[in-house]
Amino acid sequence: MGTGAVTVESVVGQVTSVVASDIDDEKVMMSVEKGEYFGLERVGSRIWEMIENPARVSALVDQLLERFDVDRATCERDVLAFLMDLHDAGIVRVGD
Repeated sequence: MGTGAVTVESVVGQVTSVVASDIDDEKVMMSVEKGEYFGLERVGSRIWEMIENPARVSALVDQLLERFDVDRATCERDVLAFLMDLHDAGIVRVGD
């Protein structure tokens, strides 16, 4: 997968150099490559699980809309911002 901005048409996936573990309702992750820790709350943890196999962002949004009470515009905006943060941190891959 390439690099660049995350859009609803992007395909995103986990990088292999991240170790993740569940603690209560959160996911704690460590980037082996960078030696940094990350913590994800419930929705972020769900998204992380959903991208274990690369997936199109629009499909992630569709799945989240089925599970959470949120409108599409808000969901897309929040998911894109979250995935861009993960991409900037080097723990997700982005392609089209």
